[in-house]
Amino acid sequence: MPREPKPYWKSQQQRWVCTIDGQRITLGAEKEAAFDKYHQLMLNRRAVSAEVSTVYELSQSYLDWCQENRSAGTYSNHRLYLKSFIGAIGKTLKISALRKHHVLNWSKGVGVTTSQNDAISVVQRMFNWAVEHEYLHASPIPKIVKPKRKRREIVYTPEQWKIIQSYASPQLAALINFLWSTGCRPKEGRTVEARHVHDDLVIFPPDESKGETDSRVIFLTAEAKGIVAPRLKEKGVLFKNTKGVPYTKDALVQAMIRISKKAGFRCIAYGARHSYATNALIRSVDTVSLSHLMGHRSTRMVSNYAHLSQNIEHLRRQAENAASRK
Repeated sequence: MPREPKPYWKSQQQRWVCTIDGQRITLGAEKEAAFDKYHQLMLNRRAVSAEVSTVYELSQSYLDWCQENRSAGTYSNHRLYLKSFIGAIGKTLKISALRKHHVLNWSKGVGVTTSQNDAISVVQRMFNWAVEHEYLHASPIPKIVKPKRKRREIVYTPEQWKIIQSYASPQLAALINFLWSTGCRPKEGRTVEARHVHDDLVIFPPDESKGETDSRVIFLTAEAKGIVAPRLKEKGVLFKNTKGVPYTKDALVQAMIRISKKAGFRCIAYGARHSYATNALIRSVDTVSLSHLMGHRSTRMVSNYAHLSQNIEHLRRQAENAASRK
């Protein structure tokens, strides 16, 4: 029978090492701790992967899987965050050496708390994937307290919307007015093409829809149809900037930031969607219908956009109605 591998002392490195399945593993300088670690590795061979593999190597395997099994948007998003993460920790850091502080310190530099939350979630997802596919026995970062996502609670009055439009280029105004009149997501507005338009409907097939399970149907009002009609002969996306280039997520964000500085209040594209939901509820559109119009499968999600508490005049009228003795 072949001899069971045992830890041995490397004088040159001044530490204990062992060889398991052809992989040399460093166990440390203290004999007792080194043998404890060795026995743990022998009991669980999957833990060997964490000792010999780097976070970078794992990230490449995970991204290869994402590219084959997830949408292009998900792959691009995860690739962006993981490239940044590897840039921060280096390509040689072993999985077993990864600690929470590596993730938390890196995440502080990716943006606001919502972006930090997203960034940490992507890294956690990579390790959870490795566990699910039996590359690892356990995630090295199973529990991290992530910064809370900020709710984008911004709703505009018609007067504020006119101000926003006044500072937007004609091309940008067309896009944000499309969002205002349909309540669609900014990404849906940015990516809609002529092939998606069917008379008074915009239909995204399941593989281009959020969740990738059902087609996304957007109902075009008269205003929205008027915005779309002149653009139906366009190749590619319908809404492009002054240079004829499609709006990216970041480009739209930056454009709204520039408007914010001129308008004197925060302007975001998602505010059009929030305002659509709020106005619909004020006009007594039922939550089930509104959920369908906004592309939600649950009425619960409507509450994320229904900022009626910000509409003082509406609540004042409702208070009068509630107290009326008639």
